[in-house]
Amino acid sequence: MNKLKQNVGKEKQDVQEKGLQVSLRNKLYPNRIKSITALTIVLALTVFFGSRLSDLRFNYSFNSFFPKGDDDLEYYEQFIEEFGQHNDFLFVVLKTEYPIQPSFIEKVNQLKNVLESIPETQKVTSPFDLKGVQINPLGVNTFNLISRSQPTDQSKLEDLKLLGQLFGREDESAMLILRHQEFLDKKLADSYYLAILQSIKDSGFEDTIASGKIQMQYDFTQKLETELGTLLITSLIVVLVVLLALFRSFKGLILPVTTLVLTIIWTMGFMAWTGKPIDVMVIMIPAILLIIALSDVIHFVHKYDELRNKGLEYKEAIHKTILTIGKATFLTSVTTAIGFISLVFIPIGPIREFGLITAAGVIMAFLITFLVLPALLYFFPSTVERRLKSRFNWEHILGAIHDRIIKKKSLLVICVSLVSIVLIAGIPKLHLSTSLIVGLQKNEPELQKVAYFDKNFDGYKPFELGIELNADVNLLSPEVIAKMAKLENYLIEDYGVAHLQSPLNIIREINAGRNGGSRKYIELPKADDLKGVARYYNSPRLEDQRQQIQTNDGKLIRMIGRNKDLGSAHYLNLNTKLEQFLISEINGDGFEARITGASYLIDKTDEYVVSALLKGIGFALLSVSVFILIFFKSLRLAIYTLVPNLIPIAILFGLMGWFGVHLNISTAIIFTVALGIAIDDSIHFIARYKLERDSHTNKEAIKNAFTGTGKSILVTSIVIVLGFSVFLSSGFSASYYLGFFIVLAAIIALLLDLIILPIILSKRKD
Repeated sequence: MNKLKQNVGKEKQDVQEKGLQVSLRNKLYPNRIKSITALTIVLALTVFFGSRLSDLRFNYSFNSFFPKGDDDLEYYEQFIEEFGQHNDFLFVVLKTEYPIQPSFIEKVNQLKNVLESIPETQKVTSPFDLKGVQINPLGVNTFNLISRSQPTDQSKLEDLKLLGQLFGREDESAMLILRHQEFLDKKLADSYYLAILQSIKDSGFEDTIASGKIQMQYDFTQKLETELGTLLITSLIVVLVVLLALFRSFKGLILPVTTLVLTIIWTMGFMAWTGKPIDVMVIMIPAILLIIALSDVIHFVHKYDELRNKGLEYKEAIHKTILTIGKATFLTSVTTAIGFISLVFIPIGPIREFGLITAAGVIMAFLITFLVLPALLYFFPSTVERRLKSRFNWEHILGAIHDRIIKKKSLLVICVSLVSIVLIAGIPKLHLSTSLIVGLQKNEPELQKVAYFDKNFDGYKPFELGIELNADVNLLSPEVIAKMAKLENYLIEDYGVAHLQSPLNIIREINAGRNGGSRKYIELPKADDLKGVARYYNSPRLEDQRQQIQTNDGKLIRMIGRNKDLGSAHYLNLNTKLEQFLISEINGDGFEARITGASYLIDKTDEYVVSALLKGIGFALLSVSVFILIFFKSLRLAIYTLVPNLIPIAILFGLMGWFGVHLNISTAIIFTVALGIAIDDSIHFIARYKLERDSHTNKEAIKNAFTGTGKSILVTSIVIVLGFSVFLSSGFSASYYLGFFIVLAAIIALLLDLIILPIILSKRKD
């Protein structure tokens, strides 16, 4: 039976060889004109994309991470049309040993005047300008709560509840809250921010902290520029080291580097052409493409050198390399691109764009590899790798490893299964959580600022809640005040909002003002006294306070405050309880309260992560399966290709749980990217196995595939591990965790491809 099969295989091989002889004259067969044409096309496209590189811009916008198509986003956008952005502020902390001494107060007031003189500044709130209210026969009068000329006792700050609000709890700082116009142009925002810093410095303040949206965007983009350069340079160094170690020749350095550089120029030029700025996700693209493109080059060059070393003439070697490696590499490029394309299911703009642009770059890398390398090898036909006189024989070593694997297959399957089960068991420990500043690691200076404000100023994270009143509902009616008081108490006691501001603050001040301004009357008036309070509520003296928390007609109100950045998992639970409280206890009778704000929308991204991730993985698996099925024309081989790559994905979920890494919008990309990259080696293995199976027994085909592709699989896996290890130096959590888990996925996939895949295939009958 085996002999008959071998004869049939021999006949098939003869037919294939005859077909190959005919195909040598087809359009893929290299010649001088085609090589020059290919290089000319590549050069023209490179000039086009290269000319666009000067249009690249760096940008980081909080709003870009809001979930698109969300009802709460639409509500928030309507809300800010009335009040403006609540997060258009800058906290300016001025440190001093005695923050309530007259000399320091005078210095702060001078700085306040300077900052308010800058045109883009809307308002500067100073702790030394806080006003109390007194009611006299002439109407409303105000007075300074903190004396500018007399030292203030520290206990008074506690009585005024200013510690943690405008004075640091460490008793050595005071804070200005600077509100500014919304900047649609980042250049203007940067210019304004730098002007603020210069003004602070010129005013004689040295130990200061300025933090807010424009500061974070400025620092972030500075960090982006540094990170992009660092990742790109480090990746290039890794690539050069790998190429020198692998090919040990000048040609083995120049040809691949040319291909890789062209890939980067095309992709970044394409980004600039489409108007995509460089953000926290985009900085990873060049390094990722260097790694993926290098894998394509390695497979191509190894096959070309293999054929040349067997004595094939260079034109025929180029042609056969394109035919054999081209199909498998095209499939791996498509499957990798699908992994990135599947990120479109996550409704976050930067992640979608990252997926689509990287997918385009992967396809560009394939096109450049199979246009440039054949053309360059036509003009420089010698082998790329310089062979050394050594007793080390890849085929012999890999053959011995294969024999040992088959011999110990039962034990290996048991060990792999047990280890996989233990690692996958970490999945229940996996939690969803996102920080306010998306994409940074906890030890970064930017997040240390957040921690400082959380500790000394009761929070950095803005809280915002909207209240809509029907036309026939009076803001100062006892029913509305009672509901707002009940809601306020819940937000402070149960939700943890600090320094909450609402119309109730103004009402309390008026109530104290009706009693001589005494602070012991800072409380809500009784229902019978509300009419007296209402007489003064709309006083022009209180207009600035009213504008921050209500519209002119009083029908749209907002309650604003600060929270500590404890992660979205913490606040999603609180938000659920708050929404239930609003429905059961507050809303109704013309009173409608609804949580909103930029922080709330960032927290909400967690709600989309799991469903989007499952959709993305499902889409990737389905698409990859279809392409593999079309390519191999065998359902069984398609299944064999996918199985060793599903296990690493499950293990990654488990490892994230064991390591305590949160699943969020920046780490959700890991799984589909890992699937797209990890499956490449399986495809090359199965493709070689299928080719060998036509003329050999199943056992021989497996061993030939193992020894024939083992070197390329091992080398490309090492390249992936070394390449993605570069991301471990990144200060962005998105980059760091992508690198960390892709390295693990590559190692796990390599072991499974070389251990489990041959064992699975060995179960097939001849």
